Amino acid sequence: MKRSLLLAVLLVFPLAACGGDAGAPGEAAAAGAEASFRLASLDGAEVGPADFAGQVVLVDFWATWCVPCHAQAEVLKGIYPRLDGAVEFLAVDVGEEESMVRGFVAKRPFPYPVLLDPSAEVADALGVTGLPTLMILDTEGRVSYLDSGVLSEREICREIAEAGSTKTC
Repeated sequence: MKRSLLLAVLLVFPLAACGGDAGAPGEAAAAGAEASFRLASLDGAEVGPADFAGQVVLVDFWATWCVPCHAQAEVLKGIYPRLDGAVEFLAVDVGEEESMVRGFVAKRPFPYPVLLDPSAEVADALGVTGLPTLMILDTEGRVSYLDSGVLSEREICREIAEAGSTKTC
């Protein structure tokens, strides 16, 4: 049932995004630009892409109220274990209080770190104007992909490979 619901959402909302349209990749963070930030995680650590130097990093900008974000998270949760640590995933909640995010994650846990951007400062600086937005950083920490909308597993795997991952999904 869960898989068929996800498939239905992906078919109905293939390019859906909550909020504005981020448009072409990189309005603020152009392809090849460095994306350097650090945010508090739900486990209390400060985390950012630089903590994973030499790895491809996938950053999922999302919010608890965003239905297409939930569909994107399900796709990512299916890919994550197959990459066996070769690609680091970060889920950045945008514009919400920690208590709300904690409550949501308690019911729908993520297998990778959940970071908090409560004032949307990092998301705004990177040009994130719609949710979900995926950003993929290459092994040099540069933006390889940045766009809003729900991506399929195949599209995500292709973007991860193009960013230089040594392991494919």
